[in-house]
Amino acid sequence: MTKNLYNALRIAMRLKFIVPLGALAVLVLGCASGPEVQESQAKPRRMKKAKLAGWPTGQVEGDDKGMSMSMSLGVLDERAVDRAIKPHERALAECFARAGDARKYLSGQIVMRFVVTGGGEVSDVQVVRNALGNYSVESCLVTIGKQIPFPAPEGRRGTDFEYSMNFRSTGERSVIPWSADEMARHLAGISSDLASCGTLGAEDVDVIAYIEPGGSVGSVGFASQGSIDPTAAVCAVALLRKVRVAEASAAHSSIVLRTTFPLAMIFERPVGDSGRKLSRHVKRRQ
Repeated sequence: MTKNLYNALRIAMRLKFIVPLGALAVLVLGCASGPEVQESQAKPRRMKKAKLAGWPTGQVEGDDKGMSMSMSLGVLDERAVDRAIKPHERALAECFARAGDARKYLSGQIVMRFVVTGGGEVSDVQVVRNALGNYSVESCLVTIGKQIPFPAPEGRRGTDFEYSMNFRSTGERSVIPWSADEMARHLAGISSDLASCGTLGAEDVDVIAYIEPGGSVGSVGFASQGSIDPTAAVCAVALLRKVRVAEASAAHSSIVLRTTFPLAMIFERPVGDSGRKLSRHVKRRQ
């Protein structure tokens, strides 16, 4: 990848520390939006804003809203985290290439939760919020994230933090939102096959899907507050990409439709006649 791509990725960070040993004091650094936190009298330290640089197949940039770190036990210093991630910025940015032609329309933020052991090793990386929607990119980010060594948290207790990245498409195709209820009508037929893929995760899983001109599903991604099983995810992506949405093709011949829905929706059943609302959540087969 080009030097411009590497320079395009700079991360602004917001840290929220919850001090261990039962202390109630909370220190907040930065001013990113997010969940309400207790105010601190400590003066916030701002990170330099990312310098943006275009590239021929899309763009990656630091998230303007920053990176948040919520410490439940151990404590990691912001600068130590920045130093640990910096050598891997290029590799993380290059994950966007995994999206292939979908970079013509894929844009959005991915928020990853890093779970760090008391010794500084990354035990897990989870995609907890996902506005992009491409599992190849997501799995690449998770794989690289697990390889990043961090210093041992203070107190040598495990902790976690959230790290966000923004991806920008080449803008060759426009994207508009599409109803999850409309998408649901095309998913009932794959529920049995999807169940055979296995459980994607212990926590609820959301699906992000893009329907390209022609009615085919061009890109699929996932978000969950827990880990995603790679084998089950690859199987689920393959099945979802076989879905065809004929009326979407007829109505929107030159744009891409984007829809987000809970994975559990695929396993729901219509109540009574077709066209009526879907039943309430039905647990999937294990």
